[in-house]
Amino acid sequence: MVDRSIALEALGALCTGNVTSVQKQASPAGLSRTNLQVGPRQNLSIKLLIPTVIDGDEHCQVSRSSFYHIKSILESRGGASSPALDEKVVDIKKNLILDEEEFFAPQYNYDFTKLTETETYWRGGEKYERPCGWYRFGLKVLDKYCGNTWLGTTYRGTQSSPGEWPVSYHGTSKKGADGIIGDHYEPGPGQVYGRGIYSTPDISEASHYAKTFTSCKNGKTYKVILQNRINPEYRKKYNNDLYWLVPIPKGTSEAEEQEMVERAIRPYGLLLKEV
Repeated sequence: MVDRSIALEALGALCTGNVTSVQKQASPAGLSRTNLQVGPRQNLSIKLLIPTVIDGDEHCQVSRSSFYHIKSILESRGGASSPALDEKVVDIKKNLILDEEEFFAPQYNYDFTKLTETETYWRGGEKYERPCGWYRFGLKVLDKYCGNTWLGTTYRGTQSSPGEWPVSYHGTSKKGADGIIGDHYEPGPGQVYGRGIYSTPDISEASHYAKTFTSCKNGKTYKVILQNRINPEYRKKYNNDLYWLVPIPKGTSEAEEQEMVERAIRPYGLLLKEV
């Protein structure tokens, strides 16, 4: 089992920021650290998680390199190394705070670290590659959206449930991909589908783009990935279904982007793997 405080560190790595909780701040140790925090705090909720992650990617060199790697694969260049960027990417860290009682769902934590697949699983009518080798922190998503059908049933077998969404992993920035993925895909006149949120149903592929961090709690190094559900109505598939894109057109307002994210991609698990 992985300690909850390490999950907060993992969220910080994903969001390119410092993450604490109201529970940690209320503790004596948290109160002693309050004066060390610089800058205003932003609230981090389940619905804001994907937008916060992709916003953090705008200022992360690791993410920019990942965007170029995806582009090179989609252009059949085999994952070429990233070239020097025209301008320096400066990591800008945010200070974030969440309510652990409203963010985590410990009843859905699951230890996949010792598992190997012996059966084929399906979610949303598509093959579900379980995150074997990873530890999952369940996120509190029940009743946070309009209904829970997208998640399927609580007690699961190998088969899909009617109306549920398929599973994908991680997700890369809508704006960081803009200009790097560029206008490589043009499925219709006037439509450019290079810009958007990328994820993959392949946990091994997602692992290539995972951010890493070294825990201040135990000194161990981990990879961190988001486990999502994707609404198939708003998803484009590329490279033999290896990459899934939720398009975010240029000129979309922040409010519209938030609505598009909520209806198309929803995180329900925070995955960690010791490296």
